[in-house]
Amino acid sequence: MRALLATLLIVVGLSAYEVNGDLGVKWTGFKTAKKVGVPGSFKTIKLDMKKADKLADFLKSAKVEIDALSLDSKLPIRDKNITSTVFSKPSAKTIKGAISNVDEAKKTLVLDVTMNEVTKQVPMTFEVKDKNIVAKGTLEILDFALKDSFAAFAKKCSAFHAGKTFSTVDVEFTIPFK
Repeated sequence: MRALLATLLIVVGLSAYEVNGDLGVKWTGFKTAKKVGVPGSFKTIKLDMKKADKLADFLKSAKVEIDALSLDSKLPIRDKNITSTVFSKPSAKTIKGAISNVDEAKKTLVLDVTMNEVTKQVPMTFEVKDKNIVAKGTLEILDFALKDSFAAFAKKCSAFHAGKTFSTVDVEFTIPFK
């Protein structure tokens, strides 16, 4: 009986989810009529996530805070153009996220994103592979009351973007777990 109980505890312990590394956040903005992707990430990300036995509970425990000014597109002038326009308002300097819904069967989740004091739900798909949870979705910058900030960015970069800047941004996050 003790052996059975010990085995059960080991199996239950192995099925628990726990963060095992840093959260990765990637974004891709788009420019020109051909919708050329411009990728980037953020350098300063705080993640609070609780260990859980079930994947859905693990994901729904996630709370993230991103310093929008730590944006990194690998091109400093581009970073400055984005942070000085899109993220210029004090209320847009921090991006917060929390997962409010998970459907394991459909491999979907809902990420509640708060930026510029506006919260919007971003539907995402996810997959679990190689001890990583990878989720992908698209958000609309204009949904966050950033019309003027985005317009300033589009105007500032018009020559680099051949006159076309898209307000949608693809987002992806990776949570390593054990």
